[in-house]
Amino acid sequence: MSGDYFVAWIFRQTYLISHKKGDDSWSSFNIQGKGSGFMDAAYRNSKLYVLTADKHINVFDFYDLPTKLNHYYNYHPFRFIEKPWEIIWKTRLAIKESGEVLIILSLKQVKNDQEKLLFYVFQMNLESCKWERVYSIGDNEMLVFGHGVTVKAPVEDRFGHGIKSGTINFVEDDVGPDHEDDHYSVCGVFDLATSRIEWPKKTCYYISRTQWFVPGVAYY
Repeated sequence: MSGDYFVAWIFRQTYLISHKKGDDSWSSFNIQGKGSGFMDAAYRNSKLYVLTADKHINVFDFYDLPTKLNHYYNYHPFRFIEKPWEIIWKTRLAIKESGEVLIILSLKQVKNDQEKLLFYVFQMNLESCKWERVYSIGDNEMLVFGHGVTVKAPVEDRFGHGIKSGTINFVEDDVGPDHEDDHYSVCGVFDLATSRIEWPKKTCYYISRTQWFVPGVAYY
């Protein structure tokens, strides 16, 4: 393999196992203690950001030897209190091109017997060190839910369809089971500015029910 690569996976929400080009063996991290297992991980610019079950973010530098950094994200856990009408399905990390960390919630809102599928995006205010909900991820960035990084946008797939910035692209499993949205596609596009979901008429091409194949190749 000529290109650089980095592989990381989570085992039993406790062990983080990783390997990058040039390593002789796999590295393994174990966070001990109640509620400190791993929930999600995202990698960008030789740094691995790990969200634990108690909503802390640990940052590891993989430029040389794996090293846990004394990062400000370590000291300011994410906190979100659900309203009675909000049901969280998944929590994911994503790293922007600038290196800022986003936390994305996939949830269902139920009010007056009406159901709405939503995504909430949070980013730390570096002055107050508090997590705040944001309604934009940048002028030229979009998200593929669960892929861990933002992607330059707009992009065009091989069918000539455009995917604009400020959107979250996802597969059906990302928004939970038993939802009432009437659609014929297994992929959706959530617009952060309008909080609306578009279900493309064409069938999405994906590896599994939980992952897109390639950012920008959204339709089949």
